[in-house]
Amino acid sequence: MLLKKIVIFSFLLCTAIAFSQKKEERKATLVTTAKYMREVTPISGKKLIPEKPRQGPINPRRTDGNKIVPGKGYPVGQDELILKKRRSKSAQRRGKSPSVVFETNTSSAAPSDPTGAVGPNHYVSAKNFAFTIHDRSGNELVASTSLENIWPGESAGDPIVLYDNFADRFVITQFSDTPNGFLVAISKGPDPVNDGWYTYRFETGTFPDYTKFSIWSDGYYVTANKDQGTLNTSEVVFAIERDKMLVGDPDAQMVGFPLPGAKIGGFYSPASFNATGVVLPPEGNAKIAYYHDDAWEGVAEDAIKLWTINVDWFNPENSTIEEAELLTVSNGDITAFDSVFDGGSFSNLPQPGGEGQDIDVLQGALMFASNYRRFCSYNSVVMNFAVDIDDRPDSDNIAAIRWYELRQNGDDQPWTVYQEGTYESPDGKSAWCASMGMDRYGNIGMGYTTMGTVENGATENSYPSIRYTGRLMNDPLGTMTIVEQDIAIGTDVQRNGGERYGDYAQLTIDPRDDQTFWHIAEYFKGVGENSRNVVGAFKVAEAITNDIGVVSIQSPGDKTFTSSEQVTIILQNFGTASQSNIPVSYSVDGGAVVNEIFTGTLAAGEQASFTFDATANLAGGKTFTIQAESNLAGDEMTENDCATVIVHNLFAKDVGVSGLVSPVTGGGLSAEQEIQIKIRNYGGEAQSNIPVFYSVNNGERINEVYTGTIAPDETVTYSFTTTANLLEFQVYEFELGTVLEGDEDTENDILLKTVEHMLCSPTSDCEKFGDGITSFELANVSNMEIPCDSGYEDFTNLVINIDKAVGAYVMTVKAGYASDTAERLSLWVDFNDNALFEASEMLLDNEVIKEGDTAQDFLITFGENAVEGTHLLRIRAGDTETNDGGKLNDACDSMQFGTTHDYSIKIGENTVPTTDLIAVDQSNDKFLITMSDSSIEEEELRIYIFTILGQIIASNKVRRDANARFSYEIDMSYRRSGIYFARLGNEKDGKVVKFVVQ
Repeated sequence: MLLKKIVIFSFLLCTAIAFSQKKEERKATLVTTAKYMREVTPISGKKLIPEKPRQGPINPRRTDGNKIVPGKGYPVGQDELILKKRRSKSAQRRGKSPSVVFETNTSSAAPSDPTGAVGPNHYVSAKNFAFTIHDRSGNELVASTSLENIWPGESAGDPIVLYDNFADRFVITQFSDTPNGFLVAISKGPDPVNDGWYTYRFETGTFPDYTKFSIWSDGYYVTANKDQGTLNTSEVVFAIERDKMLVGDPDAQMVGFPLPGAKIGGFYSPASFNATGVVLPPEGNAKIAYYHDDAWEGVAEDAIKLWTINVDWFNPENSTIEEAELLTVSNGDITAFDSVFDGGSFSNLPQPGGEGQDIDVLQGALMFASNYRRFCSYNSVVMNFAVDIDDRPDSDNIAAIRWYELRQNGDDQPWTVYQEGTYESPDGKSAWCASMGMDRYGNIGMGYTTMGTVENGATENSYPSIRYTGRLMNDPLGTMTIVEQDIAIGTDVQRNGGERYGDYAQLTIDPRDDQTFWHIAEYFKGVGENSRNVVGAFKVAEAITNDIGVVSIQSPGDKTFTSSEQVTIILQNFGTASQSNIPVSYSVDGGAVVNEIFTGTLAAGEQASFTFDATANLAGGKTFTIQAESNLAGDEMTENDCATVIVHNLFAKDVGVSGLVSPVTGGGLSAEQEIQIKIRNYGGEAQSNIPVFYSVNNGERINEVYTGTIAPDETVTYSFTTTANLLEFQVYEFELGTVLEGDEDTENDILLKTVEHMLCSPTSDCEKFGDGITSFELANVSNMEIPCDSGYEDFTNLVINIDKAVGAYVMTVKAGYASDTAERLSLWVDFNDNALFEASEMLLDNEVIKEGDTAQDFLITFGENAVEGTHLLRIRAGDTETNDGGKLNDACDSMQFGTTHDYSIKIGENTVPTTDLIAVDQSNDKFLITMSDSSIEEEELRIYIFTILGQIIASNKVRRDANARFSYEIDMSYRRSGIYFARLGNEKDGKVVKFVVQ
C-alpha cells in the first residue's frame, strides 16, 4: 500500500512539474468586427412587443455532461471540508432580513434563465425572451416585455444583464442562432428607460451556448459552452472592445480564443473574472477560470485552472491566451471535491413528495459571476460550483456549494487559494445554483437555491426556495458564518421544463453603498406560470464608526507628463462618525511617500476632493503606478483605505486612424461613395493640418489634409472630398492612414478594413402585430399569403411585366395591420440599376394603408422616363408611428414593425408574361436550371452561376432544346454550402434564380 501511494504521488508530482514547464500560449484564432451597430431609441413611450415564449425546447444544451469514468475520482464518501467545519463547531451570527424582495416576472416553463443587475436608480432583470425594469423599491417601470424591443425580430434568449459601474451604463445581452453569435445592448446613460441603447451583433461561427459576460478594463469578456470536444482549438472565449461600444462606435472589434490545455469532453462553463467596486484593474491580464474533476476521463486530479488573456486592440491578431495557474490537490492548493452527479446526466436532485422530475444541479458550471475586487494590498476573486455531499453508496441526491476566494498579492503576482469552503444548507437540504460577491470591506455574500426531501435525510420536505448566507472578512477562514436567511420560500415543485433548472442566478453589488447584495433566482409557486424570478437585497456588513478611504485618484490622467504633476484624490467617509484632519499620502512606483493632511470635515457618507501640495515628477518614463492612501488613526477597516492607478506618459505627437465610419458592409453603396474615417489624437499635444489618405484594393492613394485641430485623446470624423466607386457587388479592401510629420509612434498610423457591397435586406418585426404587406398583386404577378420571417423577403424570382406604353397600373395589396394613418407604404423602382433607391425612383411615398387584412388599390404611374429593361422593385410597409416616416423611406434601414419585399420588374413595349427561370434540386447538391419562354427569339443564351458576393464561378452557353426549353445541369457538391444565383439571358436582359447548396 505504501508503494502504491508513492507511485501515485510521483505521478501527480510529475504532472505538476510538466505543467509548470509547459504553459501553452496561443494567438487569437478569430479577429473580427461587429456586424452592425444600431441605435435604439428610448423604451419610454414606445408601443412595446409583449413577451412571447419560444415554442419547443428552451435553449437546449448542445451536449451531455463530461464523460465519467465509473469508479474513478476522489473523495469517496463525505466532503472533507464539511467534516472539518462540523468538527470546528464555529459560531454563527444571525443575519439581517432582506431589505427588499420582489418578483420580476413569471414563466410557464423552466428554466427561466433569471439574470439581473442593480444600478443607481433601477433594477433591470431578464429571463428567456424578455426583460423587465423596476425601480429600487421593486415598483415596475417597464412590464415584462420581449427582447425584440431592443433587437427587432430577435429574442433567442439566454440573456445576461450587467451594470457597468465604471461607465455608469446597463448592458443587456442575448445569443443569436441565425446567424450564430451574440447580441449586446449598452444603454446610452444610467437610465435604461429613457436613455436609449447602442446595439451590436457579433458572429461566432458555431453556436455559443450558455454565454456568460464579464467586465474588465480593456473589454467585455464572454465565455460559451461551444465547440465541445475541440475547445483546445476552437474559439470558446471572446473579448469585445468595450471602449468603442460605450460610445456607439460601429468598428468595435472582437477577438476569439480557444482554451489550450483544457481537459473537458462535454458540457462546460468557464468564467472570466468580473470587475466590481470603484477601481478597474489595469488593462490586460484578464483571467478565465474553470475546474477539472478527477472523475472525468483524461483528468488526473481535481484542480482549479486559470488562463490569462492579453488583448492588443491595435493589432488584435497579436492577442494571446496562455495557461496560467493550476491549483491542484497534490500541491496542497485545494481540497478534493466530487462535482459529479448521476454519471454526468442533468437529472439530479429529487423534488419533495416524489413529484416532478429530478432537477438539474448545474454540474460542469462555474457559477456566474466570478466577481473580482481590488483592495489596498491584494486583489481578490470569489467563485463557486455544486458538489455532491451524499455519502450514501450510489446516491447523488444532496448537493452543497464548494466556494473559493483566490487572492493575488499585486497585479503581476500569481493567484493562490486564500480560503475554500463547502457550504451545506441546514436540516439536510441541498444547496446549489449559487452566486456570490464581495463588498467594499471584503465581506462575502452568497445567494443560492435550497430544496430538501425526507427520503434523502432532510428533516422535512421543502420546495425549491431562495436563501442567502455570508461571512465577515475577519471570520474564521472557510466558513459562512451568517445563519441561513430566507429570500423567497417555494410552495410547489418544478412542473414544466423537464429536469432543467436555472440555468442562471446572479448576485450584483449596489453601486450606491458598495455593500448591499442584490440576488435574483428562480423558484416555484402556484399553478400555471409557476416559475417565478425573485430579487432579494441584503447586506452582510455591520455598521462601522471610523472608516475613511480613498475612492479614486482623479488626476493625473494619461497625458504628456512634466516634472511637476498635481495629484488629486477623492476621499469618502464610509463610517458613521464625522472625521476631520485626515492624514493622506501618495507614492509613485513604490518610491518616497508624500504625507499631507486633509484639514476639512467629512460627514458620514460624504465625499471630498483633495489635491496634494507636493507635485510628482513624471517626466522621462512611459508608465507610472500611483498609489494614494488615507491614514486615519483608529480606522476600523483599512481594506478600503487606498486606491491605485496606472497612468501613461503620452508621446507629444501621435495621431492615427482609429476607424472607418463609412462605407459599411451592406447595400446601397454607389459609384460616388463618400469615404469617412475617424482620426484620433493619441498624443499629449493638440495637432492640426494632418495629412490623411485612403486606397481601395491597392489602387491609387487618395491624399488629403484634415485642416482642423484635434485635442489630446479626442477623435474626429473626416470626410474625403474624393469619392470611391463601390457600385459593384464585391469585397473592397481599404487602406487608411495618417502621415503627420514628426509622428513619434507610427504603429497606429495605418488601418486596414474590409467592406462588402451587397444588396441591403433590412429586417423588422412583421409577426407581433402583423405590420407589413401580406398580399401583393401587380400586372402578371400575384403573390398571396406572404409569410413573415425576418421582415425581409426576396421575391426577385417573380418578374412583373410592364408595358411602358400603358403608363399606369393598379397595384393591389393587403397589410396585416392598420391603425388610423399609422400604417403606410412606399415603393421604388431602381431604374438606373445602381442598387440605390433614390428619391427620383420613388413611385409611392408614405401612402396610407387604411384597413388591415383588406385589399386596397394603389395607382402606379411609371412615366415617360421609365427605363426599359429588368430592374429591382422594392416595396416597404410599416407602422410609421413607431418607425417614423423617415425609417420607412430609408429603403435600407431596419424598421421596428413592418416588411420590405423585392421583386423584379421588366419594362418594355407590348411585353407579355413569361415563364420563370427555376432551379430544380436533383439531390446530392446537383441542380437543373431550366426555363421555357416562347417570347425569347434567341436560340442561344448564356448562363452564369455566381455567389452571393457576385463572384462568377461558372459560365456557359445554353441552347434551346427540342421542347423549346433552356436547360443546364450543374454539380455543386464540391462548393461550400450557402446561397447561390443563376442568371440566364443575353447581354442586356436576363432572369435570375436563387438556390441553396446544403
